[in-house]
Amino acid sequence: MSESVRARPVDSAIPSGYEDIPREVIRLRARRKAIARNMEAARQVPCLTADMQIDLSELLAARAEHNAAVGADGKVSILAFLARAAVSALGEFPGLNATYAGNAVLQWTPVNLAVAVDSPGGLVVPVIADAQRMNVVQIGTRIAELAARAREGALGLEDLAGGTFTLSNPGSVGPVLRAEALLNPPQVALLGLPGLKKIPVVVTSLEGEDQVAVRTVVCPSLTFDHRVIDGAEVVRFLDAMRHRVEGWALHDYMETPAIA
Repeated sequence: MSESVRARPVDSAIPSGYEDIPREVIRLRARRKAIARNMEAARQVPCLTADMQIDLSELLAARAEHNAAVGADGKVSILAFLARAAVSALGEFPGLNATYAGNAVLQWTPVNLAVAVDSPGGLVVPVIADAQRMNVVQIGTRIAELAARAREGALGLEDLAGGTFTLSNPGSVGPVLRAEALLNPPQVALLGLPGLKKIPVVVTSLEGEDQVAVRTVVCPSLTFDHRVIDGAEVVRFLDAMRHRVEGWALHDYMETPAIA
């Protein structure tokens, strides 16, 4: 909803020196106001971001194997596979599945995975409760269901509450090179996934020789609350996720993650 500058008095929020410039006043909807408040709160958190490059060859092979076996209706996205690996890695690093509470840290038992969705009404972050109990198919199904409801404007407040760790996927929108983001309070960590890309990498053959090969990679960014998490822990988490993605076969994605 907008209105011409001539339709109302000059607003006190107009920067000095801009009063006479023609404009439209765009009224913020309730959801955008809520997003703005959340971002202002996130900006108060002293946070840093670490990145890591992950070779997706094995993940893509596992996904192709699964999707070929189930047909069009049962296909699982790359995001679901990466989410499954991230949730599993949190089993080793539960300090990232937490909330800072002043004199204490609330370390959550379940992984309630919040997944950012770009909907027509703005950014929403629905939550997959108990993601630690799900395999890749179950996680993929929930992501698809929540994303569809978000785009239809059909999410309820209960769908948005209680997230403990957030996954953001701007790479699904376009070939963004980095996925650094503000945190999603009161969480202490957010994993951002940029676009996939093909690059030349050095790989070691079975004979121990280094060779150059073209591989599809992703470079996830882990933004974290530096009040309660040190960078070394974050790097170890990203490396644990990398080992899963680069070393897992399909049956590993189908098993239940480590967090009980």
